[in-house]
Amino acid sequence: MRHTDSGGDGEPLVLIHAAVFADWFVPFEREPAVAGLRRISVTRTGYADPAPAEPLSVADHAAECADLLRRLGIERAKVLAHSSGCVFALQLALDHPELVGDLVLIEPPLIDPLLPPADRAPAAAAIGPALGAAMGAAAQGDLRTAFDTFLTAVCGPHHRAVIESALGRAGLERAERDCGYTFAGEIPALVAWHFDEELERRIEQPVHLVAGGASPPFTHHLVEHLAAMLPDARTTVVPGENHLLPLTAPAALAALIPTPAPLP
Repeated sequence: MRHTDSGGDGEPLVLIHAAVFADWFVPFEREPAVAGLRRISVTRTGYADPAPAEPLSVADHAAECADLLRRLGIERAKVLAHSSGCVFALQLALDHPELVGDLVLIEPPLIDPLLPPADRAPAAAAIGPALGAAMGAAAQGDLRTAFDTFLTAVCGPHHRAVIESALGRAGLERAERDCGYTFAGEIPALVAWHFDEELERRIEQPVHLVAGGASPPFTHHLVEHLAAMLPDARTTVVPGENHLLPLTAPAALAALIPTPAPLP
């Protein structure tokens, strides 16, 4: 696992990125509203380094993040996560609760352990064919097709233009180049993960669930389902946004992060 650390003595905020590429939170980190926070942005194993010989489990990734925080001397941090990153954030809160303050979870992924039971089959029918095609393309070494097929399904047809606008041409090319581990390692880890009602009740930290107003009904059902199951949860819908929210609405996202009042 690699990371960047803005440093300073502000309250720590850990950023856990979504699948496909690691730069989802780059626009967010530039927002003046979060300049006073100590921002620790992780790049999960497999995204910047050569892929591990054996894919890491969700618990393995959470343990890497916990080890990083301890090495940095951080006793407790806010956690901001997006999409599949929400799974790793939840696991971090379960396995290392002493390190995690409140969680802000943006657009959690449409996977069975998080979806309400009634949505599991229809969500799989809607997304499964594209996911299978993307994984097949990645297995053949065609990362561009895998990248576009998957992101079209979860983010819409304009994902490439949005990514380039937010991260530049080099950022788009890097994102496409780094997506392979999503299909070889991350998706199998997510498939093997479970999160039942007993585990949900162990998340004692405050959880803020965020969805884009233009996201599909499955996302809103998932957010409502999780909010009802978690002991201390609230929800926000950002109008007009979808799964690309961290790239397209970083200021709105920054406004959701509580920051300590400045000292007099």
